[in-house]
Amino acid sequence: MAAKKKTSFYHTRWNKVGINEQIASEVLGVSLDQVQEWDKNGAPEIAERLLLLWDKKRINIPGWEGWMFSRGNLRYKGKQWGPETILAARYDIERTAKLEGQIKQLHSWKGLLKIANHLVKKKVRNHWREAS
Repeated sequence: MAAKKKTSFYHTRWNKVGINEQIASEVLGVSLDQVQEWDKNGAPEIAERLLLLWDKKRINIPGWEGWMFSRGNLRYKGKQWGPETILAARYDIERTAKLEGQIKQLHSWKGLLKIANHLVKKKVRNHWREAS
């Protein structure tokens, strides 16, 4: 017995967009049974188009060539970033900039004196702890 040929909707859902029946039903606003029916017997063309639109949204702005949003992530050349990754990177960039500013301050005479003062106070505190 030959396997039944899969419908265009099934190939779009599974092979092009890469989502399971549950996610497809949520995206399209239909029941799981309806998605399974469309997998077997075909679906309205608009259902396939909606899945394709949901999956990949290209950014057509100069300087953003090749970038797209797909499945909730920003993608470029095989790499992807979710919102939490982007926010974490932003935090790291701000932290790095702050540390670079502090390093610049430390390389001044004023900064060096501040470090020396801090080390002397630390040495005195340790001396008094050991003496107690």
